[in-house]
Order: sequence, then C-alpha cells, then structure tokens
Amino acid sequence: MVQDNFDGRLAQNESLKYALAVLEDETIYFKIKLTRILSNDFERSHLEQLEVFQHRFLKMDEQIGLLRHEAGELQEALKQVDKTTLEPESVKEFRRMLEAKIDIIKDTFDILSADFKMYLHQSFPGI
Repeated sequence: MVQDNFDGRLAQNESLKYALAVLEDETIYFKIKLTRILSNDFERSHLEQLEVFQHRFLKMDEQIGLLRHEAGELQEALKQVDKTTLEPESVKEFRRMLEAKIDIIKDTFDILSADFKMYLHQSFPGI
C-alpha cells in the first residue's frame, strides 16, 4: 500500500511538471505571435501596448522557471523519502504550496492569454 502511495506521489509531481511545460509552450506560442507582429510593418501607435505584452510574457516565463525549479526540489525531496514510509508532513505541505502556486499561475496565464487574444483581434484582425 505504501508503495502505491509513493508511486502516486511521483506521478503527482510529474503531473505538476507537465502542467508547467504546457504553460511554457503556450507562452512560447504567444511570444512567437508577438515577434511576428514586431518583425512586420505595423503602426507605431501599437508599440507601447506590444511592449507591455512582451513584458508580461517575460514575467510569465520567469514565474514558470521558478516553479519548475521548485518542482525539481520537490522531486528531490520525494527521492529522499523511503518508499516504505509515509510522506513527511513538510513534503506534503511543500507539494500543496506548489500546487497552489501553479493554480495561481494558470489563472494569471488565462487572463494574459485572453487579454492578448482580445488585443490581437481588435488591433490585428488578420493575425
């Protein structure tokens, strides 16, 4: 039974890392769109707003990177736990905090994504 619990903990950690990878891929997708706009001829009046989105995407990258690091720390902590013992409360709490942070960054990304899509639709309907 404890072995199943251990395998479940590892699977949970892999799930967290996967969620971060998906966010990272989606951020890359939007940064590529932004780069295409900036590399083409566009009205300079859009430059300030495009720079705001660029900054927001860079901040998102930074936050994802920090969370990926924390997911790696969690994985190391899980490796230190004997497979035959229960997960220490400190590791459980670390995992819960990481899950909460990932939920927050997902929500933040959803807002950023919606804002960027709306801006593109209004300002660059052909993209």
